[in-house]
Amino acid sequence: MEEGRANVACNPLRGASSQPQSPVAQKIQGTVVWFNVLAGYGFIKRQDSGIDVFVHRQAIVKPNPRHLQRSLGDAESVEFNLFGTPKGPEARDVTGPDGAAVQGSAHARQRLTAWGHQARDPGSSGQMNFVVEMCIATAKAFCGDDKRALCILLPKIL
Repeated sequence: MEEGRANVACNPLRGASSQPQSPVAQKIQGTVVWFNVLAGYGFIKRQDSGIDVFVHRQAIVKPNPRHLQRSLGDAESVEFNLFGTPKGPEARDVTGPDGAAVQGSAHARQRLTAWGHQARDPGSSGQMNFVVEMCIATAKAFCGDDKRALCILLPKIL
């Protein structure tokens, strides 16, 4: 019977996790074992004991600001509070090390600019490409489908 109970505690497919009953430990360091962006859950391996702890996307309090969805990257170092629930231990208040924002999964959708491009860091090596793309997007916004007007306006902008 104890073995069946363990399966219930670790099976995230049995429904949404219950509200935490009591905090067990705070500021625990761990590493993400895996996180499914579409399903919104995964597991974190505690650094101190090596036990896997369930984590839900709602538990991430400092998500990556460049991602639309809260997520965790595989093998990412995180810090979290541990709560006891009827289904087993659960990570809450998940952040990066020292309370920083998490990196997030490479599979999470990126935030887009108003022009439909991925947001880029202006200080990166792609700064010139970013400026050129924004000029082209601005010219297309003014000219629409008129290619002749676009050919006249684009050289003036650049």
